[in-house]
Amino acid sequence: MKGIYIHVPFCLKKCNYCDFCSYPDMTDRISEYVLRANSEMEKYKNEKIEADTLYFGGGTPSLLSVEQISNLLKGAKENFKIMPKSEITIEANPCTVNSQKANAWKNMGINRISLGAQTFSDSELKKLGRIHNSEDTKRAFSILRDAGFDNISLDLMYAIPNQDEKSLKDTLKEFITLSPEHISCYGLKIEEGTPFSNFLEKGEISEKSDEEYENMYHIIKDTLEINGYEQYELSNFSKDGKHSRHNVKYWTGEEYVGIGPGASSLYGGKRYTNTGDFEKYLSSFELSEDIILSKEDLMSEFMFLSLRLTKTGASKTLFRERFGHDIWEVFPDAIKKHLGNGLLKDEGDRYILAQRAYYISNYVLCDFV
Repeated sequence: MKGIYIHVPFCLKKCNYCDFCSYPDMTDRISEYVLRANSEMEKYKNEKIEADTLYFGGGTPSLLSVEQISNLLKGAKENFKIMPKSEITIEANPCTVNSQKANAWKNMGINRISLGAQTFSDSELKKLGRIHNSEDTKRAFSILRDAGFDNISLDLMYAIPNQDEKSLKDTLKEFITLSPEHISCYGLKIEEGTPFSNFLEKGEISEKSDEEYENMYHIIKDTLEINGYEQYELSNFSKDGKHSRHNVKYWTGEEYVGIGPGASSLYGGKRYTNTGDFEKYLSSFELSEDIILSKEDLMSEFMFLSLRLTKTGASKTLFRERFGHDIWEVFPDAIKKHLGNGLLKDEGDRYILAQRAYYISNYVLCDFV
């Protein structure tokens, strides 16, 4: 069963850390985008693709009107077979959430919200270049609950310039008070070409040290686990088994179709990436560049992505079924090395990372590339 990802690239303002494909101040072009995205979906109609997850990401999908989201959802349902009980997620910026939108989303079948809270410190939100404040997050969360959403994820960002451990703990306390079903945690990485990289060059901000970064990671992990959240992936925590079913597809190497500018797909053994140039996206029928993935590529991806899943890890059976080989035959050196140093555990039908490897996971995962 596949996943469908619809990239909605519009936002009111690009955040200081953002290097995603997004277009600020272009809301007057949304109608053109909706038409083009629907026509892109039509090219898959005859392939009769069955999907059980649909994800509106961005950008800021919640910026779109009810009618525009409804049109995209209708296009997805007409061109893909969206199965009963599918997980349908929309990302939302807190200041774009209102009762009308929340109720309409619920009525049209959206059943999961990913809310970009990031932090409950208004000074940190300002530093990040976010357009919402902490009260906007509380208000949006309340509106979503009133609309009947019982699967809400909050994004949490840490290692923000000037953030200290007390501020992080205060934010965690607010998250726990709201009690979302899911929390995604992202350590800030300053990417080239972003305003933050400019600020860093000028000495206006500094990056956290490795020690500070690690301490914050463990504060988050320990606090959330004490409060009933299960860490099911290195950066993701959930209650009552409400994992992000869509994102689990990425981590287990399942196929997905990406729609919209800059969107990627893994389909038919190829990776496709659409152009991020909006004008080209609107005018071209050859939307994407494709890379044919070798069996070796797919086996490597399976390992370094599935090992991010802390409970299920890399399944020996699934690997054998998918590729016709045993994991230890394909990656003998990496398996031996990390079983030997205690960073990897052999648990019968699966390999999983040892807890002490979570923060330094890249040291293990890069040996499978």
